[in-house]
Amino acid sequence: MQKSITFTRFFSKNAYLLLIAAWFVTLSFIVDEYWSANSSMRSVHNKISNYIQGQEKDLRKIANDSVFIRQLTAGNYSEEILEKLTSKKYYFFIYATDTSGIEQLVFWNTQQVLPFPSMLYENRHSGFVKLQNGYYVWDRFSSGDAKIIGLVPVKWDYIISNDYLKNGFANDPLLSLNYDISGNIEKGEAVKSMDGETLFYLVQLAGSSNYKNNFISAALLILASLIVLLFIHLCANFFAARNLWKGIVVFLIPVTCLRIVSYYYSIPLNFRQFELFDPAIYGSNFILRSLGDLLINALLFVWFILFFRSKIREDQGRVKQVSPVLKWLLLFWISSILWLLTYEGSFIIRSLVADSQISFDVINFFSLSIYSAVGFIVLCCIAIGYYFLCQMLLYFVKPYYNKSFIPLFLFVAIEGLLMLTFNIGNLSGEFEIFVLIWLLCFLFLLNSNYFNLVASRIVSSRLVFWLFFFSVSITMIIIAENNNKELRNRKHYAEILTTKSDPSNEILINTMLTDFNADYLTKNYDRLLNEESNHFFKDSLVNANFSGYTNKYETRIFTFSADEKPLYNKELAEYNELNTILKTQTRPTKIPGLLYYDESYDRFSYISKKTISDTSGNPLGYVFILASPRKFRGDALMPQLFSRRQNNSIENSSLYAYAIYNNWKLITSHNDYPFATSINKKKIQQSQFNLVQQKDYNELWYYAGADKMVVIAKKNSMWVESITMFSYLFCGFLLLAGLIWMANMIIRSKLRLSKLRGYWQLTIRNQIHGTIIFISVVSFLVIGVATILFFVNRYEANNREKLSRTIHIMENEVKSYMSEGWKMVNSLNTIDRDFQENLENAINKISEIHGIDVNLYDLQGNLNVSSLPLPYIKGILSTKMDPMAYYHINRNKEVQYFQKERIGELSFISNYVPVLDEAGNNYAYLNIPYFTSESNLKNEISNFLVTIINLNAFIFLIAGIVALFITNRITNSFALISDKMKKINLEKRNEFIVWNRKDELGDLVAEYNKMISKLDESAVALAKTEREGAWREMARQVAHEIKNPLTPMKLSMQYLQKSIENNAPNVKELTESVAKTLIEQIDHLNHIAGEFSQFANIENLKKEKFDVNEALMTVLHLYSSNNRLEFYQHLLPEKVIIEADKTHINRLFTNLILNAIQAMPENSTARITVNEYLHNDNVVISISDNGTGIAVEVQSKIFTPNFTTKTSGTGLGLAMCKRMVEQAKGEIWFETKPGAGTTFFVLLPLAGN
Repeated sequence: MQKSITFTRFFSKNAYLLLIAAWFVTLSFIVDEYWSANSSMRSVHNKISNYIQGQEKDLRKIANDSVFIRQLTAGNYSEEILEKLTSKKYYFFIYATDTSGIEQLVFWNTQQVLPFPSMLYENRHSGFVKLQNGYYVWDRFSSGDAKIIGLVPVKWDYIISNDYLKNGFANDPLLSLNYDISGNIEKGEAVKSMDGETLFYLVQLAGSSNYKNNFISAALLILASLIVLLFIHLCANFFAARNLWKGIVVFLIPVTCLRIVSYYYSIPLNFRQFELFDPAIYGSNFILRSLGDLLINALLFVWFILFFRSKIREDQGRVKQVSPVLKWLLLFWISSILWLLTYEGSFIIRSLVADSQISFDVINFFSLSIYSAVGFIVLCCIAIGYYFLCQMLLYFVKPYYNKSFIPLFLFVAIEGLLMLTFNIGNLSGEFEIFVLIWLLCFLFLLNSNYFNLVASRIVSSRLVFWLFFFSVSITMIIIAENNNKELRNRKHYAEILTTKSDPSNEILINTMLTDFNADYLTKNYDRLLNEESNHFFKDSLVNANFSGYTNKYETRIFTFSADEKPLYNKELAEYNELNTILKTQTRPTKIPGLLYYDESYDRFSYISKKTISDTSGNPLGYVFILASPRKFRGDALMPQLFSRRQNNSIENSSLYAYAIYNNWKLITSHNDYPFATSINKKKIQQSQFNLVQQKDYNELWYYAGADKMVVIAKKNSMWVESITMFSYLFCGFLLLAGLIWMANMIIRSKLRLSKLRGYWQLTIRNQIHGTIIFISVVSFLVIGVATILFFVNRYEANNREKLSRTIHIMENEVKSYMSEGWKMVNSLNTIDRDFQENLENAINKISEIHGIDVNLYDLQGNLNVSSLPLPYIKGILSTKMDPMAYYHINRNKEVQYFQKERIGELSFISNYVPVLDEAGNNYAYLNIPYFTSESNLKNEISNFLVTIINLNAFIFLIAGIVALFITNRITNSFALISDKMKKINLEKRNEFIVWNRKDELGDLVAEYNKMISKLDESAVALAKTEREGAWREMARQVAHEIKNPLTPMKLSMQYLQKSIENNAPNVKELTESVAKTLIEQIDHLNHIAGEFSQFANIENLKKEKFDVNEALMTVLHLYSSNNRLEFYQHLLPEKVIIEADKTHINRLFTNLILNAIQAMPENSTARITVNEYLHNDNVVISISDNGTGIAVEVQSKIFTPNFTTKTSGTGLGLAMCKRMVEQAKGEIWFETKPGAGTTFFVLLPLAGN
């Protein structure tokens, strides 16, 4: 009942945590319901309606300001006004009538889109329209002679979708996961304008499973989960304080159940909505099916291990004597668990590198991602949890093998070798052998007392050494796996380069393409218009090829109508996607009309486009043929508009240099590596792949047969990579240790601020360490940020300089074309195809020469010519110049203007210059949009970060040593004072501290010496007073103890005297009785005198080495003849040698056994059990009885002198026992249960050799 009340109080005291969690869940539901893509139809409808109507209201406010409109029409506005207008979420356009009566666009605030010209003349003044890049609400206003058209973007709908062009609702892209726009009144809810006009209908996608929590909602649910776990932890703490195993059960069952439920249900939230839980990134098995699952499991593993470790008390490590069979069985299980833990942990570490899409290429900083950071956290969690779990396992088994741990090493080695033997078919090279050797070394270091002593002298905490040890160990595994993975990739790249450079492949594909001639496709075009005949026709075109082609290539055929609509294609692919790849990402081959593009370093495909025309030359449809080598085939189409083939190909890689040899002669090479122009055939090894070390480079030689060789070279940076990897891991360990400390602080404080403040009261040592680390981190961040900003600014300055030089060169080339009679005509809309081709060819020639894109605008800001026309033709961008650039070039008449521009999520630098004619007048505006991959900048920053991270790790190490030296010097001074203060004893003369330095501590020492001098004077007076008081107390106690037997003696004598005077008949019997009483009381007086004598002489020691078992047997033998006693003894069979006063030890056990006998009720048999076992370098002897136990209220006083629970006695017995054990440098304690008995434990150190 008492426990129930206690738990009830505990629950009521901590129930506020569950209330907080419930509030967080409720808030999460509200956020999801009203502010996320999962909101109800009504909530989403209101959100979109409010957005549209809010933009309309602001738009009308500007349109109704006639003075402001006149200023914009006349061009009388400042740059600040233009910046304000271009930052609006809506777009507006002002048209004015020119002298010829045509309405011309004179102001626009975006380059994103242009309205249809027909909107100027429609009868309606507002509506909803689908433009080339999305859906818009439009309004038309009139202000004097000007007309204004405003566009409010509702939903983006680009022709293609990629990393930077993302389709979705303009105000909240996530809404498109569950909702769409429709014109069907029966399917959705009407969204209306400010005037109440129905614009479109909002519909919910049928069967949508794309449930995604709002960021705030997900954060609230995670916080609620953490608070629930905190409550479980506190409950487990409550039960563990009473029973360790009950606490572990209370911890494990709820947490395990919640974790299992989270695999099947969205509790606490749908984890699968996050990319972190995508099996494509990492997946090992059902339990570790994603990186997110691995992270959660690793954190829970560390949490449980730390909880379990914190609850193990030293006395729970003391185990009773067990049989040899059980001892060896326990050792077998412990060694098996150790081996399995090590093997599984190393497997997870390997799989994180080898079998995942996670980058651990620490040399290339920008290849790292959030998944890399999560991977480092997982690695640190596994290592910390593994270390503490092994420590606990050895803690339980170590008492059985106090002197030697060789049996454990043998068991681990034998089991490891047996497992390797039975698993020989699945071995991964030498890795398992390495793991076994590492485990044996780890166990040796973990159990070496000498090594622990050395480590503790080197660093202030042994944990720091183990963090160093695990950082080095994990670094070795990751570097080895990174090298293996990189080598596999390099072999793959060599095979791809061989395939690309083999002309027979292009001839093979050209043979296949002969069936796709124009006449044949035109004759069979009707077959493409029916689904069944379409599929049969395309299959026949592929299958008609000989097996040599079909075995090597996977062919996909995509057909489209004249209006670019798909014609029964088996795969989802739009015309614009394929056309974008063809126009922007391909490279030519030697076969006309056949091109290839790189999907990534390890995949490429051939592509060809055929136009089906009628007899008049009008297009009927289009056919795209994609041929992918089966060995390297990838299914995904990744159209990129502005990459200029810079990212996906190994030909553009700065990491590798390669050379291709044919007939042992160099035919092509990449990068500035000094490849030989020819190869000596005799020096070539016969194997297909060979690794050759050349100074700082590592070369992979791939012999492709037919005297063809591919060599790929990569700089050897293993040492730098190892140091950097170690730095990442070591810093990760320190960070995780800090987070664990903070989590422990939060758990202990139970989110109470008053307790949290107490944990921030750091020691001087920790304050100094923290200050030095803080300064190191801040300096690292300041230097890093400043240097990176310098690199960025320098990079931008170089780009500006490069663009400036290039654009002026191109300006001169355009002028030269103008001098030849070239006129500005809009080639995007011209119907003169010949002139258009000449104009485009001229611009494309300039573009190809300089490797950049070129746009040419007229004086009204209209795009006339572009080397990359597709984005403008397809409406991704409008054909108007950026308004800010137009303002600077046209209005301010600047000779050059740079600015950063953005297309979707893509940011780039753009440069504009006017093109002047011979008279010095502006003729056109030339623009270069610089779509750079910033690879050079990233390489510079990456190399710098690698250097500064390694340098910072070194600074951390030096700072740690300096901090250790400083703190040791300061704390040693304080320790000296502290030790002297601890030795202050009023019973002897205290020593002064000698301090020769005149510093702050010198002042403190001087005051201390003054205090000691005064204290000694006070001690003399106090000692005199105490001696007098002690003698008085001793005299009082002796008088009291003597008075007790004297009283019955006096009464007995008086009674006998009275009986004699009265001539009592039984004088003789009375005399015998009184004599007996007197003898008993005299014996009692003798006992009292003996105890006081022993207590007075207890400090007189005579230490010697002897067998404690012999002393025990002597004492037990004294009581063996007592019929009211039953002895049960379990002593160790070997001699147990201790160094102590043998007389004291005999008296110790005599008193304990006598106490056990006296604790028995009358007329009952005493059962006394004596157990003995070894614990570390000590022997523990327990003496148990079956008496009445010790009451709770007196347990704290049991070893106090003069305290006794008996009706008679001096109360010195147990006080003497405690003092005698302390003199032997041991410990004594007891465990008792009222009504069941008491056990006294005596721990005595074994004698040294």
